Amino acid sequence: MQAKCMSFTPYPFLCRIWLVDLARYLPASARIDGFDIDLTQCPPKEWLPPNVSVHNLDCLAPLPDRLVGRYDIVHIQLFHLAVHSNDPAPIIKNLVKLLKPGGWISWGEIDYSRWKIVRTKEGKNITDNLTPLLEMIGTLGGTKPNWTTDDWPVRLPEFFEQNGLVNITTDNRPFPLELLPFQLDTALMASEEVSYKALDHIAGDLGSCCRELITRVFRDRQKLAYNVGRLTVIGQRPDN
Repeated sequence: MQAKCMSFTPYPFLCRIWLVDLARYLPASARIDGFDIDLTQCPPKEWLPPNVSVHNLDCLAPLPDRLVGRYDIVHIQLFHLAVHSNDPAPIIKNLVKLLKPGGWISWGEIDYSRWKIVRTKEGKNITDNLTPLLEMIGTLGGTKPNWTTDDWPVRLPEFFEQNGLVNITTDNRPFPLELLPFQLDTALMASEEVSYKALDHIAGDLGSCCRELITRVFRDRQKLAYNVGRLTVIGQRPDN
């Protein structure tokens, strides 16, 4: 039997990491598909494992018939910015359509309600520039409601149940301390991209102010970082 898995993420580099890692653990007969609205950051097809492929797809749009009921596992992660009005239900409804009876959804998200500044002994008196940076990114420089305060991630089990999924399980744990510098570097790269692609085009010097905060945070990356909840929720489509 051929297992079929798919992955959604708004960050193509994360999509390909999950896909390629999964390919190492599954037999070569497993089909592993990645979907994203923008594939420009994905590697060329010939650089991927033979059973891994990436495709362009908007998970909020109507699904092509060829994908309906096709997958054993659907993985989705880091959709905080893609969920509108604090309501992931439209996305979940589409994900459920992708599953075979008995198939599973795995949703990985950041739980910002567990945001915590972590300091070394040397960094106990350092100014916290991370929290202002989160505020700037979360509100797009004060022009939008703060998406990091939305509570839908911790309510995913409730949304799963409302959309007919069963056997729902939740795992929510902090990042190991040794990974905090790498997590911080990833967040700073994403923040820099937001500064150029969004903040520079809004008003004033928001982009340059954001990049100045990034510079300050990076300067202290060995002394101050942040931790959050690593939230994973899984649910199964009933067999019938």
